[in-house]
Amino acid sequence: MAYRHQLAFVVAFSLPAALTAAHAQVIAVKSAPIADGGQFAFLPSANLGMGGLSIALADSSLDPFINPAKGTRLAGMRVFGSPTFFSVSRKAGGGLTLPVGMSNSSGAWFAQLVLGMQDMDRTGPDNGSNFLPPEVLSANSTTVVPTSTTSDDDASRQNNYVHGLVGRRFGRGLSVAASASWWTLNIMDGVELYYPGSNGVRQHGEALDLRLGVLKELGAGHSFEVLALHNRLGMNQDVAFTDTFWDPTLRQFISQPRIEPNADRTDTWGLHLAYMRPLADSTWRVGAILTGNWIDQPRLPSYDLPEVPADAGRAHAYNLGGGISRSTSPWTLGFDAIYEPIWSRTWVRADQPTEARDGATIETGGTTLENQFHFHNGIARLGFANTVPISKDQTLRLEIGGQLRAIRYRLEQWDAVQQSASASTQHWNEWTRTWGVSYRLAGASVDYRGSLTTGAGRPGFDEFNGNVFLVDRAAPVGIGGGGLRDVIPPFGLQFGKVRTTTHQISFSVPIR
Repeated sequence: MAYRHQLAFVVAFSLPAALTAAHAQVIAVKSAPIADGGQFAFLPSANLGMGGLSIALADSSLDPFINPAKGTRLAGMRVFGSPTFFSVSRKAGGGLTLPVGMSNSSGAWFAQLVLGMQDMDRTGPDNGSNFLPPEVLSANSTTVVPTSTTSDDDASRQNNYVHGLVGRRFGRGLSVAASASWWTLNIMDGVELYYPGSNGVRQHGEALDLRLGVLKELGAGHSFEVLALHNRLGMNQDVAFTDTFWDPTLRQFISQPRIEPNADRTDTWGLHLAYMRPLADSTWRVGAILTGNWIDQPRLPSYDLPEVPADAGRAHAYNLGGGISRSTSPWTLGFDAIYEPIWSRTWVRADQPTEARDGATIETGGTTLENQFHFHNGIARLGFANTVPISKDQTLRLEIGGQLRAIRYRLEQWDAVQQSASASTQHWNEWTRTWGVSYRLAGASVDYRGSLTTGAGRPGFDEFNGNVFLVDRAAPVGIGGGGLRDVIPPFGLQFGKVRTTTHQISFSVPIR
């Protein structure tokens, strides 16, 4: 049986993990070094310039999005926004997000509302259509060049986002809150690149993130929190292809359009515990986190890539971390360390009765290939900030930091068709450098923060219509009766290292 190559639990295209993986409530399960874009890194964060520190250092901007109960720390009414631009080098992705929101705290109640619009850059060939390599164009035959069969207007490049939060203080430092975030999605960053040879990809779907949080303030800088969450992602990807074959009667190539439907379904349930307290010297704080995720992915899209094949999968992922920080005028510094064990299982189902090597028959829907992953990942963050007073009510804050994400896993694979077992190990490091500048005046603030991530890749590009071919020069070029494969040598997309850069300009203005 010929397996369709699909990426198993590569959540570079999984919205829930993309949103909060850096803060350990939703854990990213990655089995290939594919670069995560900055599509969902648009929420305002006071600590982004310090490497995204979160365990022992409060983040006044991002905390209410992570645990809605931390909205209890909101004061008065504020209007805020965080226009964010990201780009992936080699023209492999990019986009702009414009979120604007309002928060209000009055008496025992507090609430927050955010609306966002997102516009994504086009990737791949400028015209979005398929093309043929030079060998075919130079063949002594009539070639019908296929054209795009999917529309790709401006609306198909846009996503919308809405977030709401409501909570209540119950006294004695206890607060309870719930939040909901909803996306309507017409495009996911980079997906078009993972269907080589297609004319275009029409995407549509939605995602939902539900959170219930409890926060107990035990004193100044001393707190305990519990968070329960559920993420649901559903994306449909209609991929257009043009099948070209040789018609011996007409003695020319004939092109026929074809639409291949694909689906991506992910359900994640999570529980997160966090504790923070000051040391004897009140300038020092320590913190600890414990997180568990249960992930079910009943459908995986058929990305045509040479990775671990899978039709569906499940995973159990955990985070155990600690952090330390110190805040003294004018310096703030901190360090986080997280250990991330993950157990994941994916499998391939037979789409028709298949005979195994030992003569047994695997019925339709039976497992033909099973993959067992055991991850030992690690995350380390380090950040510094210096606050420079300008006047009585004006300050300037400079930030710098970084994050190392080390991914290590062992894969044990059982092939039921060949009746064989194999094992392998994989590892790579992803580095993120961060920086920021903040200006505060009379309760209002304007902030710029940026990040640069390296260590992972995406399909590369060159000067020939934007794509890279890996042509087997030993394969003969000619015309046969078997179709286009007799004319075009085997080719594929080359994965190259890329850089992901994110720029965010945020503002916050008190209304009363």
